[in-house]
Amino acid sequence: MSNTKGFKRESELSQNAYFDEDYFDKYQLFSLSEQISLLYKYAKRINKVKILEVGKGNGFVSDFFKKAKFDFVTFDINQNLQPDIVGNILDLNSLISTKSDVILCSEVLEHIEFDLFEKSVEQLSLASNKYVIITLPEFKKFFGFNMQLRLPKLKVFSIPLFIKIRGNTILGSGHFWEIDYDDRTKRKNIEKIIQTYFSIVEKGTFHTNPYHNYYVLKKI
Repeated sequence: MSNTKGFKRESELSQNAYFDEDYFDKYQLFSLSEQISLLYKYAKRINKVKILEVGKGNGFVSDFFKKAKFDFVTFDINQNLQPDIVGNILDLNSLISTKSDVILCSEVLEHIEFDLFEKSVEQLSLASNKYVIITLPEFKKFFGFNMQLRLPKLKVFSIPLFIKIRGNTILGSGHFWEIDYDDRTKRKNIEKIIQTYFSIVEKGTFHTNPYHNYYVLKKI
């Protein structure tokens, strides 16, 4: 199974591939900061929380949490990225020593053939004590803007005003699928698979980068 195109490609990427020009794009950086904010929102609810990141990438998120003294473990198929655990997501539960309270799996699953999506979600469920956060790209074009409202003595409110339309002709780099790419990957089908193993606690798009959708899941 690890010889499928997705796993083979991801396992062989050099570390430099995660620091190319695309990763310096401000919208990519916005997404990383959104991941940190969302992960912290749920991690702080649990005493002595154990966090697992599936798909280390460039280490932006894991470095931040480790420096903040969280119990944070990284898992990736690519040994070039120097994760704490090297392995295939389809073997996740058998490779970790303890289950994690919160698992982050961001911009990972679309790099694997959709036939393996449910198996990957099942492994995330088996490895989790409580929450799993996944993010996925959406196969649409976006038009609009994001407003921020700041009121005295209140926090800043972000108000996204985006219109989504079909119109993309190519998938993102290294992607086998995205939300609404074809009939199989329609949002309702993806959520049906997810709800076999989890309840959906929260879902949406990142206000600063609506190409990226997030799901906060709670183990059933």
